[in-house]
Amino acid sequence: MDTTRNYQQDTHISPQLPHAFYCCTFSVEHYNDSQFSLHGVSFPEKLKNAVAKRRAEFLAGRICAKHTLEKAGVSNFPLLSGEDRAPIWPSHITGSITHTRHIAMAVTTSNSDVLGIGIDIERLMDAEQEQKLKSQILHPAESAIFSRLNEYTDHPLTLIFSAKESIFKALYASVGKFFGFEAAKLVTFTANELEFSITETLSETVPQHTVVKVLYQTTSEFVFTECEFRAY
Repeated sequence: MDTTRNYQQDTHISPQLPHAFYCCTFSVEHYNDSQFSLHGVSFPEKLKNAVAKRRAEFLAGRICAKHTLEKAGVSNFPLLSGEDRAPIWPSHITGSITHTRHIAMAVTTSNSDVLGIGIDIERLMDAEQEQKLKSQILHPAESAIFSRLNEYTDHPLTLIFSAKESIFKALYASVGKFFGFEAAKLVTFTANELEFSITETLSETVPQHTVVKVLYQTTSEFVFTECEFRAY
């Protein structure tokens, strides 16, 4: 592969949320540091000691973010990260970035009613992985609905894990602190949506029993989830 063409737009995934997005595929094997300048992305000091995989994934996410920001009329914006590693978006922009092996995506919006967006792409866990991680990901009260979800999809834990990652990203700006998987409990689901209830008061904006909905798509390789948190 020509390394100058390593990061290429991918159109196989389209978010259900009506916001600007950009998705790209890339190869870690064909990554080199010169691709940062090639794509107009600053190489952050924090990646100085990172392995090639981490550098390649970071660049992929920033390339996607750059394209979505350009759709909003924002060009040449240095998308830095805070101490919590979250991207520091322009003041009028809300966004989210995700990446996994060989694929990355960013979604952004300038809608002031949207307090947070969370997106997540996860490669499917195998049955052994799902069994090992169940106790870490599921809320104790999710057992019954998880059994129903297990009858509906082949990789229920991957789906719930991804959904809770998206919830965390969507709520983080309104909560201002880290919170665990137990803070969200799945209560119902459809063919393309999961509905969660927040199990504890996380902030004034996110009290206990807040309903959070997560849209999802599955393929033979991965799960894609997206969550939007609005001001009501």
